[in-house]
Amino acid sequence: MVLCTLRGAFWAALCLAGAAAAAEAERVPGSVGFSAVAALPVPSPVATVRYGPAAPQFAELYLPAGSAPAPVLVLVHGGCWLNAYGLDHLRALAGALAAEGYAVWSLEYRRVGDDSGGWPGTGEDVQAAVAALAKAPFAARLDLQRTAVLGHSAGGHLALWLASHWPEALPAPKLALGLAPITDLPAYAAGDNSCEVATPQFLGGLPETVPGVYAAADPLPRASGATAFALIHGAEDPIVAPSQSEAFAQALGRAGRAVNLEILPAHGHFALIHPHSPAYPVLTRVLGEALAP
Repeated sequence: MVLCTLRGAFWAALCLAGAAAAAEAERVPGSVGFSAVAALPVPSPVATVRYGPAAPQFAELYLPAGSAPAPVLVLVHGGCWLNAYGLDHLRALAGALAAEGYAVWSLEYRRVGDDSGGWPGTGEDVQAAVAALAKAPFAARLDLQRTAVLGHSAGGHLALWLASHWPEALPAPKLALGLAPITDLPAYAAGDNSCEVATPQFLGGLPETVPGVYAAADPLPRASGATAFALIHGAEDPIVAPSQSEAFAQALGRAGRAVNLEILPAHGHFALIHPHSPAYPVLTRVLGEALAP
């Protein structure tokens, strides 16, 4: 099921122009917090596409200026897999990336607290949201041969998992990029911070009680593939420890998979999704290198 809410190209251009102007604003430090991200001005998407009947089952499309086909970024928000956090806090980043020349497909999905949220419903939703790209509006503007999937925190977990569970009808992504991603679910479930304690809620129990669920949701790819992996993590992240990305990169390396890991000194958790932080040029460089024509 695909329903669209379209907005005029003139207003979309104004929104993107505003996002580009915002990118020139005064930079914030790597220690920037969630409140600063949430306070950013946001553009409106050019389309909102429903892929299912539940309220959270939709995606937002942002387009760059011009008429040429653009490489596609599938963007997955985080928030501890909880429905207290939605894609609204990534709208500023989506607009900034559209201003860089990307078509951005930002996913909403059922989370813990929603009917059928948590595993496997959340995984099924992000797969269905990606599959909806095949029927997305403005199809002529989408270069699906140059696609990357990226996500932050719990969304990083989902983005990395998606890379190995991509809809067969679409070309495989060239890059899977985790921004401070949660990658080792059993280790994360053993922690006691406010996000770690959500892991058993998301997966329906602790690792020793539902090991099969943890295995099914494991983002580590089980087979070879053409998708490259990249990880960006703040060295001073108090919510998702850098060791999560380090262990994932080591496992990928042992499996012979292409992987690029960048640990950013003096960066916390939220700088990675703030378009005025020192992490943003790192993000755009990684995407540019992977999706160059």
